[in-house]
Amino acid sequence: MAKKDSAKFVRPDGAAREAEAAKTTRLRALRLARDAEIAEEKAEEKKAKLATAAPRRRVRAPHPPIPPT
Repeated sequence: MAKKDSAKFVRPDGAAREAEAAKTTRLRALRLARDAEIAEEKAEEKKAKLATAAPRRRVRAPHPPIPPT
């Protein structure tokens, strides 16, 4: 009968943890910058669309006629 060998979890050393944290920080910063750029592009598109659209006039809805009593 074979003895089961289980892999032990080895905690990463300080340098490996710092490297992983730096990588995560860089990736997060890149993602936030990309999201901000996309949001800015959408805002500019919306602003351009509103600038080219004809202004809408508000018109009151007609009231139904009051029947004579």
